[in-house]
Amino acid sequence: MTDAPKDSRQQRKLTALPAVALVAGSMLGIGIFIMPGQVAANVGGPWSFLAMWIVGGLAALFGALCLAELGAMRPRSGGDYEFLHIGWGHGIAFAAGWLQLLVIFPGSLASVAVATSNFQLPVLLGDWAGGDLAVLGLTIPAPRLTAAALILGLTLINHFGVRIAGWVQVTVTVVPILVLLLVSVYVLGDSGASEALREGTTATPKGDGGGGLSTLGHAYLKVYFAYSGWNAALYVAGEIDKPGRNLPRALVGGTALVTALYVLLCLGFLAVFGFAALPEVGEAGTAAAVELFGPAAVTAMALLILLAMIGSLNGTVLIGSRIAYAMSKRGDCVKSAGTLHPRHGTPHIALWLQALIALALIASPFNLDQLIDYTSSAMLITGTLTVLSVIVLRRKMPDAPRPYKTTFHPLPAIGYALSSLVVFVLVVIDRDPSVLVTVAWFGGALLFWRLFVKKRGVESSDD
Repeated sequence: MTDAPKDSRQQRKLTALPAVALVAGSMLGIGIFIMPGQVAANVGGPWSFLAMWIVGGLAALFGALCLAELGAMRPRSGGDYEFLHIGWGHGIAFAAGWLQLLVIFPGSLASVAVATSNFQLPVLLGDWAGGDLAVLGLTIPAPRLTAAALILGLTLINHFGVRIAGWVQVTVTVVPILVLLLVSVYVLGDSGASEALREGTTATPKGDGGGGLSTLGHAYLKVYFAYSGWNAALYVAGEIDKPGRNLPRALVGGTALVTALYVLLCLGFLAVFGFAALPEVGEAGTAAAVELFGPAAVTAMALLILLAMIGSLNGTVLIGSRIAYAMSKRGDCVKSAGTLHPRHGTPHIALWLQALIALALIASPFNLDQLIDYTSSAMLITGTLTVLSVIVLRRKMPDAPRPYKTTFHPLPAIGYALSSLVVFVLVVIDRDPSVLVTVAWFGGALLFWRLFVKKRGVESSDD
């Protein structure tokens, strides 16, 4: 067995602040603005609504604590794929890698880009951005075209270097987070809003209602998607300066920051709308701005959310391309995906491969909810296996240098896995097609590996 090849041209250019911004910006996506209403429609009351977001945040923090140890121990680009390979073996890594390459990262890009094009761009660009356009004799929904343009533009930025992409990430992350924190504090500090929050605790939702076990599982999947991105820094560990120190700071610090922001925002949404009306709100960020400051605030809030979405998309473009890059080094993806640009040092082939897959999903008949459900289900599987790798590698590699060790090990990994298992069982019992298809796909990829790939003998050592 041979070790995975290393590319000496991949340089450590990401410092602490861009790394934290990468995690926070990747997390702060469209989910926190469009999911609160859907979550409220599937839970029994405001306390369970808040509990769902708190549990989701704690799970993300548990995962970040575990991955901080893994990334500091082996700071290489590739994220989950690398640690699934040394922890669980080539077959699991192969199946998970292709799930990430074809579903998770392109699905995340397509979901956020389409949602942004549906909700924010028509406000900023006019009604044409929300209608249909005639292109070469074909009628194409404008949101699909603008979503494609967002992905292509950000892929181009990442093509020209990780340092440029990193500081773009800082710029489009800091402003939305600061403004949203200030608005949340303002809402919760207002006496009228506080009264509305207290009244909301006795209301019932106007949506489909919920609180049953299966609906709670669906609600958590929505929350899980909203928190996705907490592991972002792991994928560029090979490009982070002083990873033993900066990688744990980025993972834990960025996740904690966004978790606090999400809980404050959800409290604010309850305060502004009340629990009963929340399922009917739609995109909660802009609706809350109108409720608080009047119609004049629509454009400002749409622009703020657009900045946050650009941060989320940019972070996903940056980290997702490192999967194909890492897979190609072990022979699990096309060889060209493992090449770095001779001048910019970026995995440019992997970047554009990811963009093409995302564009294919945008052009597919999948609607936004379907894209989110399938992406979330795939994340649930790969994320849980990666987090559990911290337990496996403590046994397999007990003497490996660990600049950072998971606090209260192994409780965070067990807590994360249990929360995922409960949700997984609930949605399987409910025969949710997204989860069933994801499991079947993962099993099929494992079978393909066993029948065709394993015979090639492509493996790597655990050193």
